Amino acid sequence: MAELIPKALRIVGGFGLVLSLVLGAGCSTATKFGYNHLDWFAKREIGKYFDLTDRQEDWFEPRFEALWLWHRHEQLPLYVADLRELAEQARGPMSREQIADVLAMVQAHVDRVLERATPETVTLLAMLDDQQVKSILEEVDDSIEDVAEDLEEDTDEDRREDAVDRVEDWMKKRYGRLSDAQKALIEDWSHTRESSPEEWLDHSYRWRAAFAEALAARSETGFAERVAHLLFDDTALVPQPLLESRERNQARWMELAAGISAIANERQRDHLVDYLTDFAEDFDKLSRQRRD
Repeated sequence: MAELIPKALRIVGGFGLVLSLVLGAGCSTATKFGYNHLDWFAKREIGKYFDLTDRQEDWFEPRFEALWLWHRHEQLPLYVADLRELAEQARGPMSREQIADVLAMVQAHVDRVLERATPETVTLLAMLDDQQVKSILEEVDDSIEDVAEDLEEDTDEDRREDAVDRVEDWMKKRYGRLSDAQKALIEDWSHTRESSPEEWLDHSYRWRAAFAEALAARSETGFAERVAHLLFDDTALVPQPLLESRERNQARWMELAAGISAIANERQRDHLVDYLTDFAEDFDKLSRQRRD
């Protein structure tokens, strides 16, 4: 089961959307369109949780613009360099250690954006009125309720099969058509990964309560640190057993990725190199564009 808490990050009004659109887009066209219309997407994401007042919108727009320009001209060139280096590595089998380095590189990019966006995010949250806070919490509650309902309806086998489908789709976008041997690796991985949906749901309830308590004290000293910890630290309130389970699952994922890379054929390696190179070229062009 996917963890719930990242869904609540949409309330930051697109500051987190920068990374999700740039790193999560599935095709070149979507990446360029999404990035060049990021201000519109940001406001749409805010609207899913609460309506900005005129005063808040006047405050938000220039600050988002500044973040956007910083990201375009200072961060995208870093992505380009890393993607080009990764494309060279992808011409051959990638080891577990190389894949661990890639994950660390991606996390470093995420951390830089979060660090830059955190002050504006917590300031915006501190500006909310009671009705806006209520609206946010209702949306969080709806998300938790959806997952709780899925938990009741789905079996462990359903969740395992969903995990197989998600990973196969993810790998196909990068490698193209998978071999039977690669599909077998994914199937084997699905039987070893640890699934703790009930525990993550319990964690979501605790997180929601802490988030509501923090928002209720948004005019008090220490609010910025408190809410930033809840929003941007993915270990916040997570019990140690769940943290350890997540680490073991990440290790299993890296073993799977290395195993699929080890038996990739030339056609698949070319597909992956093209996939990475296309994104590098798109980001390079985007980094050089000026805002209208």
